[in-house]
Amino acid sequence: MPPLDLMLAAPLTTGSELKDWFLIVAGNVFMVFLVARAIGHFIKKEWGEMITLIIAAAFVGGLVWAPETVQDMLEGLWGKVSGTA
Repeated sequence: MPPLDLMLAAPLTTGSELKDWFLIVAGNVFMVFLVARAIGHFIKKEWGEMITLIIAAAFVGGLVWAPETVQDMLEGLWGKVSGTA
């Protein structure tokens, strides 16, 4: 076993690993915040705000956990709107 001062924990070769890690952590924290707000809206019976929050949470969750899929979907929608698809 090498000495403790020579052991490195998963070295970062580029900034992409750090960016991915940060996006996942920030996205999860944001989702916890959205769930707490949704529970508050549910308790107060503010249905419109709760539904809007759920839609926003689904979009943010998609951006955080499946960014390539969301990007492809948005590019396809834009192509249909602009007439280039």
